[in-house]
Amino acid sequence: MACSASHTHPGSRARTSELLRGLAQSAPERLSLGAIAETLGDRSFGIVVLCLALPNGLPGPYVPGFSALFAVPIIWMAIDMARGRLRPRLPGMLRRVSFRRRRFVRFVDSAAPWLARIERRLAPHPSWFTRAPGLRCLGLVLVLFGIVLALPVPLGNVPIALGISILAVGLIEEDSRALVLGLVVGTLGCLWILVLVTLGVEAFARFRGYFW
Repeated sequence: MACSASHTHPGSRARTSELLRGLAQSAPERLSLGAIAETLGDRSFGIVVLCLALPNGLPGPYVPGFSALFAVPIIWMAIDMARGRLRPRLPGMLRRVSFRRRRFVRFVDSAAPWLARIERRLAPHPSWFTRAPGLRCLGLVLVLFGIVLALPVPLGNVPIALGISILAVGLIEEDSRALVLGLVVGTLGCLWILVLVTLGVEAFARFRGYFW
C-alpha cells in the first residue's frame, strides 16, 4: 500500500490532506495503524496521531468508550515521543487496530477539506518546539491531552481532539506556529472538560439533595 504520487508535484513535499487522500484511494478493505505507520515513514507519528484524534474532533453522537479507544494509542505514542522517539513504536495489539476502508474513506472525505484550508496557512517554521528538547516536552503534553481525551465526558471531546489534531499537523508540517496553536486549543479543551465536570458534579449534588 502506498500513497498515490499523482497528488504531488515533483520535488514538492506532499501535504497531509494529500497523503490522507492517497491512503484512502489505495487502502485495502481494512487499513491498520501499523500499515499507516510503515507507509508514511518520518511523518508517521503525526499522521497516525491525526487519524486517531480527528474522529473525536468531528461532531457526532456520543458513544461511551469511543474516545478512550483512540486515546490509548495516542498516549502510548506520546510517551515514546517524550522519550525521544520520532516514529511510533506500536505494540502488536495496537498495530493490528484497523479501520474499514469505507469508514476510513468517509473520515478522509470529512477531514481532508478542513485540513487543506489549514495547510494553506502552514509552512516549515523551525523553533525550539521543532528540536529534540521541545519535541520531548510536546510528547509530555500529548500524554496529558490523551488522558483528558479518554475521559467519558459527553460534549467534551471535540475541543481537546481538535487541539491534538492541530498539534499533529504542526508536527507533520514542522510548523511551530501550528504547534503553539495546538497547545492553546488543547489547553482550552482541558479547561472546557473541567467546566463540564464541575457542572456535572454540582448538578449531581443538587439532584441528590432533593432525595436524600
